[in-house]
Amino acid sequence: MSRPRFGLALGGGGARGFAHVGVLQRLEESGIRPDFITGTSMGALIAAIYTRTGSAAATNEELNSLTESEAFERLGMHLINVNGRGGESFWHQVSSAIQDRIVINLAHSKEGLVRSERIQAAIEIVITEDKWTDSGMSLGIVATDLYSGEDVYFTEGPLLPAVLASLAIPGFLPPIHFKDKILVDGGVSQQVPIRLAREMGADFVLAVDVGQDIYPLTEMDNAMAIMSQSENIRSCHYRDMLNREADVLLLPEMPGVHWSAYDQRERFVQLGVEVFDAQREILNRAWHEKRHPFLARLKNLF
Repeated sequence: MSRPRFGLALGGGGARGFAHVGVLQRLEESGIRPDFITGTSMGALIAAIYTRTGSAAATNEELNSLTESEAFERLGMHLINVNGRGGESFWHQVSSAIQDRIVINLAHSKEGLVRSERIQAAIEIVITEDKWTDSGMSLGIVATDLYSGEDVYFTEGPLLPAVLASLAIPGFLPPIHFKDKILVDGGVSQQVPIRLAREMGADFVLAVDVGQDIYPLTEMDNAMAIMSQSENIRSCHYRDMLNREADVLLLPEMPGVHWSAYDQRERFVQLGVEVFDAQREILNRAWHEKRHPFLARLKNLF
């Protein structure tokens, strides 16, 4: 009987995706190297870097170089502030209202708030070659077709447009026009790419979900906040349904942490380590049973 193949599915979540690095560190220490590594959004970027470097430490180093670069600063992540909307003072309320009006006006005239050349210049810092396989590990990336709503899988070809498409947060980053499709963030249709790992041939899938829980980041006192929270509830229910398809699911606890909190990336790496340690026994048992099903049946019998 052939050895079962191990799949690692890394979900999207912006800065919270740094928790994936902590999981990769622990997998290396456990001697587990995935046969397949799939990624959505930030998970796609990390999976692509890990496939090229083959090291969690090197992946973390490159991610830090990216987030500390001038090109990344020009994306304006540090200007996003979702906490305290409404504020305590009248002038803070006026300032927030003006900012919202500017965003709405831009949304009617542009595909995204960040220009495409800026996000490409930043991602080119770490995506330097089209490497989809390394030492028996294969990479897969998920994006979403904006017209059909279907998952679009990338497992070969130019890597940069695949990563950019999977990262294209609707409204914030512009969609990617690739061949005959218009592609946006893979998290729109598959927050954690478990199904892609299965389709690539994984018999066992460890999934890491760093998405936002149902947790209001603002007071529910305006239309934008109400619409955002309603969409969050809908997407969380769909994500939870898909997550049941994993053999083992890791859920780092990050209540109320926005996807743009890149200043907390060291903390997120540690959260990835902690959630792996908390679930290590469950993972080891499930992976052992997958590799030795006959022994597992005997154990359950007696």
